[in-house]
Amino acid sequence: MQDDPSLGDERQPTLERRLATIMVADVAGYSRMMGENEERTVQTLQGHREIFDALLRMYRGRIFNTAGDAILAEFPSAVQAVRCATEIQAALRTRNEKLLAEQPMWFRIGINLGDVIVQGGDLLGDGVNVAARIQTIAEPGGICISGSVYDQIQNKLSLKFKMMGEHSFKNIAQPIRTFSITEGDDAGISVSLARERPAWRKSAGIAAALVLIVAVTGGGYWIYRDYDARRAEEVRRAVEVERQSAEAERKASEERLAAEARQQQEKFEAEAQLAKLALQKANEERLAAEARQQQAKLEAEAQAARMALRQAEAEKLRRDQEAKRAATQGDVKDLQAPARKPGTAQGDETKVAGVQEGQRTMKPPDAEKLAKAPRALDRFDGTYEGRMCTERRIESKGMRCWPVTMRIEQGKLQANWTVKILNKSASARGTISQDGSVSLTVEGWLPDGRPTEGNMTGRWREDAIDTSGTWKNGPNIIGNWKRAY
Repeated sequence: MQDDPSLGDERQPTLERRLATIMVADVAGYSRMMGENEERTVQTLQGHREIFDALLRMYRGRIFNTAGDAILAEFPSAVQAVRCATEIQAALRTRNEKLLAEQPMWFRIGINLGDVIVQGGDLLGDGVNVAARIQTIAEPGGICISGSVYDQIQNKLSLKFKMMGEHSFKNIAQPIRTFSITEGDDAGISVSLARERPAWRKSAGIAAALVLIVAVTGGGYWIYRDYDARRAEEVRRAVEVERQSAEAERKASEERLAAEARQQQEKFEAEAQLAKLALQKANEERLAAEARQQQAKLEAEAQAARMALRQAEAEKLRRDQEAKRAATQGDVKDLQAPARKPGTAQGDETKVAGVQEGQRTMKPPDAEKLAKAPRALDRFDGTYEGRMCTERRIESKGMRCWPVTMRIEQGKLQANWTVKILNKSASARGTISQDGSVSLTVEGWLPDGRPTEGNMTGRWREDAIDTSGTWKNGPNIIGNWKRAY
C-alpha cells in the first residue's frame, strides 16, 4: 500500500555516515601500573601523550574520544594512519628506554577502515568497534590492522606484515582478518631447505647461518637503532616546534589582548574627557545664562528706580514751584494792602496811592531783594541714592562698587554702610557749600581687615552729586548719587 501524504512523514531523519580510518590505542597493564604507583603512571602517560598528540597533528589525525588511558582517533587516509602508528611506537620505544626498568609504558594500537556514524564530533558503529577489538590482540608496543586496512596499504608502505588469521570478536558479526606490522622482522618469513645435507655440512651451515644471523641481526640492530634515534629526534623536533608555535601563539594572543585593552582604555579616557568638556561647557553656559538673567534683573530694577526717581524729582519740582509762586504772591499782597492806621498823614496816603498806581509797571522792592539774595543751604537737603566704587589693583579687573545712601542736612553730608566680606561698618562725612562744592572724608577697611581713609571732592548739579578721590594706600575711589526725596 502506498503512503498517504496526508499522514505526514513520520520516518526517522537520515543519520550521517562516512568511511573513515579509525585508530584505537590503549596502555597495556594500565590498571596494574596505577595500582603500583598512581602519580608516576599519570606522569609517564602525560609525557607519552605529548608525543602521541604531536604526531597525530603531523599526520592530520583527529582525536574524537578518550576513555581513561584509551585514545580514539580518526584519519582521512589508511596510509596516514599506519604511518602515524609506526612513528608513535618508535618514538615511545625510545622514550621508554630512558625510563627505569619498572616504569616503561607500552601502547597497543589497532587500526580499521570501515563505515561509521557521525554524531556531532563523535564517531560510532562497527568501524570503531572493530578497531577497538583488534587492538586487544596486538602485542604491547605493537600494531594490529584489519584486512580492510591491509588491502589499502600493502603496496604503498615499506613494511613487513604478519598474517594473524581471522578472529571472531564479541558483538562483531563476521570474523575479521588481522595482520600485525613487524617493521622488517623476519618472524613471519619461513625458510625451508631444498634438500638434505651431510651432518658436518649441516653443522657448518648452521654455524655459518648463526654467524650470518648474528651479523645481520647486529647490523640490523645498529641500523634500526640509528633509524629509531633519527625518528626520535624528528619527533622531539616536531614536539619542540609545536611547543614554540603554541608559545608564539600564546604571546601573540596576550599582545593582542593587551593592545585591545589599551585601545579600550584610551577610548574610555577620550569619552571621559569629552564628557568632562561637555559638562564644563554646560556649566559655563548655565552660569552665563544666570549672569544674563541677573544683569537683566538689575537693569530692570535700575530702570524702575530711575523712573521712580524722575517721578519724585518732577513731583518735588512741581511742589517747589507752587511754593515759590505762593510765597511771591503773598509778599505782593502785603505790599499792596490799602489799610491805613489812625493818624496817618495825608502824605503817607499819597505815597501808598502812588505805589498802588505804579504796581502794574514795577516789582515790589522786597521781591527783587529776595530774588537777588544768595540761596540757602537747605536747598541741598534730602536723601540721595547712589553708589561708591574703588579700583581693584590686585585683581586688575576694573572697579568694585557697592550701594550707598547719602543724607544731606544744612550743608552736612553723612553716609554709612557695611563691608560685607568683613562684616564691618564704613562711613563718609563731609560738607557742601552754597555754590554746590562737595568735600568728603571716607573711612573704610583694607581686605586684610586694617582700617584706611580716603578723601573725595566733587559738585552738586541738578539734584545729583559726582565725586572722586583716592585712598591713602593709593587706589582711586569715586561716588555718584541722585536725590531720591
